[in-house]
Amino acid sequence: MLVKGGTVVRASGAEKADVLISNDRIAAVAPDLEAQAEVVIDAAGMLVLPGVVDPHTHFELDTGSDKTLDDFASASESAAAGGVTTFLDFAPQQRGERFQVTLERRLKRIEGRSLIDYGIHLNITDLVPGWESDLKSLVAAGVSSAKVYTTYRETPFYVDDWTWYRLMERSGGAGLLVQVHAENDAIVEGKTRALLTAGKTSFAYHGEARPAIAEAEAVARGLIFARATGSPVYFVHLSTPLAIDLVEEARTTVSALAETCPHYLTLDDSVYAGAEAARYLMTPPLRDKESQAGLWERIQAGAIDAIGSDHCGFGLEQREGKHDFSKVSGGIPGVETSLLLLYSFGVRRKRIRLEDMVRLLCANPAKIFGLWGRKGDIAAGFDADLVIFDPRAERVLSASELHSRAGFSPYEGLTITGRVRTTIRRGEVVYDDGKIKSRSGYGQFLECKPFDPGILAT
Repeated sequence: MLVKGGTVVRASGAEKADVLISNDRIAAVAPDLEAQAEVVIDAAGMLVLPGVVDPHTHFELDTGSDKTLDDFASASESAAAGGVTTFLDFAPQQRGERFQVTLERRLKRIEGRSLIDYGIHLNITDLVPGWESDLKSLVAAGVSSAKVYTTYRETPFYVDDWTWYRLMERSGGAGLLVQVHAENDAIVEGKTRALLTAGKTSFAYHGEARPAIAEAEAVARGLIFARATGSPVYFVHLSTPLAIDLVEEARTTVSALAETCPHYLTLDDSVYAGAEAARYLMTPPLRDKESQAGLWERIQAGAIDAIGSDHCGFGLEQREGKHDFSKVSGGIPGVETSLLLLYSFGVRRKRIRLEDMVRLLCANPAKIFGLWGRKGDIAAGFDADLVIFDPRAERVLSASELHSRAGFSPYEGLTITGRVRTTIRRGEVVYDDGKIKSRSGYGQFLECKPFDPGILAT
């Protein structure tokens, strides 16, 4: 395959170039390539981007009280339509379960069902006897990251500080990157109780129940654990500038990384006062416009390392008839719209460059989670994962154009620029001109290399 005449965008820069694909790898990238190819794709006027690596998805999530409408087939098709060629999802550990059992159960759920490639993070909730050696085996099996939740105390996801700290005593030496959903549970629970006692139960109070200080405090605690243990730490879906500032200030002494999400960059908490607040229930919640502006400033300053969708495909019908914000599972669909939103609200508004967009969505996630060398770049030897992106198309986003079974989008009604024309996964066109072109089931499990604290400097 030869992708000809486009502008190839990498984290290191952009140039007019052709891309030659041999089997499932990139063979050459250069202007005016002369090569025989069975398939020639005309990319004139288009941006040719690396396939997006979404480091944070929840496909086929079961919280115990709700299950997402998206399974691995539907969510991976939605991802491909958004230019995502690799996602990293979570394997939730059950209490008393060995890590390898958790991993094998999740892999069986995904195998043969995903259209695109995937890696796995573990959700660790319990350290059973022998977990220290299990940790090394887990990393050897290609899972080099694990998430802990500092909130949701009454659910299977919550991890207490003792478990979290003991994990970080061992994680760095094992090559494991610890991810943290950072919200102080006592603050969230206390604020929630106060609101419910006052009769403030509607979805309008979802954001107020999870104040920004809860996030910042839990981040500070994680940074202390990292400093005490020497282990690296990655904070997922940060929503407030203070939390990111704490991470940035700590980088001189610890290996700390910050992720945010498109919803915090494009939406604000004024939506909770509206009649459709159910569309915007995620945790952490949306913040005010000042915080949103602060996140963009920190992206521009290089203080944010990666962007993940935090896709969680619940449907609005699962929230109908419910009138208590504390009884609803938070989460929104978004894997198909990350690239569109970052281009529309970042590049087009001159907040970031094209290269920055590729760094945040492609290169850095691949580097952080041990996929660099295969994913995240357009270079000889890398997997032939490409997105042919039309930068000119402008429209009002409608959920009807999206592929998630959630059936809605929190971004519906926003004016966006750009369209994914074609998505290529390992040399095969999986999405083209609005249509899925390949059956689900050809995505491969990717073994992630151990975490390298110096990888972003390369």
